[in-house]
Amino acid sequence: MLDFLVERNGWSASPGAGDGFPTFATAMSGRSLVLSLKLKLLGLVLLLCLAVSTTVYAASSTYHAVQHLQQQSALAKAGDVRSIRPWMTIPYVAHVCHVPASYLYRALHIPETPSVQHLTLHALALRTKRPVDELIRTLQQAIETYRQQHPGPKSTPTREPAASSALAKGERP
Repeated sequence: MLDFLVERNGWSASPGAGDGFPTFATAMSGRSLVLSLKLKLLGLVLLLCLAVSTTVYAASSTYHAVQHLQQQSALAKAGDVRSIRPWMTIPYVAHVCHVPASYLYRALHIPETPSVQHLTLHALALRTKRPVDELIRTLQQAIETYRQQHPGPKSTPTREPAASSALAKGERP
């Protein structure tokens, strides 16, 4: 190994030594080179372990985040009141939970104006000086009350034009 290092680095043997062995100083620098290579290899292995463990942690976090997102999506599609979040607006909550928006505005004691329709629940809470969690709980209770008072299909009834409803029944307009 030492001969390889001597040849590779161009070290010369000591001037009176005809056997081709390096001097003590050259041998010591070769040993320090070997030690330096070992330290570099150890550092590289440590960095590789750090990279692998960080990748595993990130993959695990991503997997759990995707699971949470799927659960939240399933709750929202089902119209579950637990899916209400501060970033939602009243019309959005009404659409997702299949409740008339006017009913929700009345439950919150907020006038239904065009300027309020685009405010998030968080912004409404700031405007009405109420905690956003209280506002969400009030909405959840109002939705549950509405569903108890109006059992049946989850969707809000839509009005069909008279001509199309008559055609659906087989009558002529």
